[in-house]
Amino acid sequence: MLAEERRERILEMLGQQGRVIAADLAQRFATSEDTIRRDLRDLDLAGKLRRVHGGAVRRTGMGPDFRERVATDPVRKRALALAAAALIRPEDILLIDAGSTNLALARLLEDGQATAIITNCPHIAVATGHFSRTEVIMLGGTVAAGTGSVRGARTLRALADIRADLCFIGACGLDPAYGLGVWESEDAVLKQAMIYASHRTACAVTTEKLTQTAPFKVADLAGLHHIILEADAPADLVTRLRAGAEAPDVRIAAPEAGQ
Repeated sequence: MLAEERRERILEMLGQQGRVIAADLAQRFATSEDTIRRDLRDLDLAGKLRRVHGGAVRRTGMGPDFRERVATDPVRKRALALAAAALIRPEDILLIDAGSTNLALARLLEDGQATAIITNCPHIAVATGHFSRTEVIMLGGTVAAGTGSVRGARTLRALADIRADLCFIGACGLDPAYGLGVWESEDAVLKQAMIYASHRTACAVTTEKLTQTAPFKVADLAGLHHIILEADAPADLVTRLRAGAEAPDVRIAAPEAGQ
């Protein structure tokens, strides 16, 4: 097999699975792990994947970037945002993670609806920056344009000094058995720190993310207090999410007009 053909096959597998392991690829293509590592290095340099220890994962930029996600299905995301907003108490300090659904939530909030909003998303800070009764705090860090967030060591240091009442966390995938996951390891570490910094955690999830297992785990279901789903979420999956003594509060968003 030619190197170019092998690399195309690797990208196909990555698109289907979200992650590939170098040792498995070497066995599959009957070649050495050194050869596979060179393939992954060259594909990473070409911006087609992100190398991680032992293999590679999808690069965030391979899918729609943040601006494209914001423009996709705004009516569905507004319905989720409306249901999520019902969880907020007037005295709450909110920690709002980056994400197109969380941005829809921020755009619904009124000045004074919470005591403070802390976010790692510049778009959310801008959407709420005119508030005078609600304090808005933007976390520092390195901008990751594809996720619409800031992250890195400075972001983690800032989160270590925060204790929020309610965190709205973003997700790339949610599976009843696996839990909440994301496509990048650095993003997983950031979200884990946000959950740790909060008394309660909520996650609003569009239906296509259900049962999608992203490669880097953020939390088990027991680590989430509230999950907000769309009205078309499969009934059997909702039942599985609600099963068990430590199951989160699962809420179904009412569909907005036009859905």
